[in-house]
Amino acid sequence: MISLHDELIVAAISQFEAQARRAEANLRVYLNSAAGVSEHPDVVGEVMELTKKVAEARECVAVLDELHNE
Repeated sequence: MISLHDELIVAAISQFEAQARRAEANLRVYLNSAAGVSEHPDVVGEVMELTKKVAEARECVAVLDELHNE
């Protein structure tokens, strides 16, 4: 039986992994077809923001993994 502690950590990790995947998918769109994303005039700024979102989500997963393995 999974403990509540483990269940909470696994749920949080799942959320952060989904956030990272979403940001990565959007980032790939910008990097592979920036001309196709005309509603965003600051493509570089958007690429930077998405990169930060990916990094933050991955960092959060690493922290939770570390806490889960203690």
